[in-house]
Amino acid sequence: MIDLGHVALMMLAAGIGAWIWRGLGLRDQALRMVRQHCVRTHVQLLDESIALNRLRLGRGRHGRPGLIRRYGFEFTVTGERRYPGFIEMHGGMLLKIELAPHPFPGEGPGPDDPPRRDNVHYL
Repeated sequence: MIDLGHVALMMLAAGIGAWIWRGLGLRDQALRMVRQHCVRTHVQLLDESIALNRLRLGRGRHGRPGLIRRYGFEFTVTGERRYPGFIEMHGGMLLKIELAPHPFPGEGPGPDDPPRRDNVHYL
């Protein structure tokens, strides 16, 4: 027989399931935003994935309280080295995307170029 306790447990399980389902949807949305950002900045997203690093209470841009999700990812410029980055989202709204300091594509001397003198600083 189903009593009020069972109904409460089913509602709790349904609520947790809905929260996890929404979190997966927000993760997919964040991944889409990271892909677009990587294309705009001419870097390559590695592993085509992001991972939830932090979940905290906070306020969004308009002062509304809620959960702020921080997803981490890795990217590369030349394919030789991995650099970390992260995206923060408040619900479905983007707060910020940050990429670690990295060389820009096409910048810097190539293997056949002579060393430049104008970047030497003497103390």
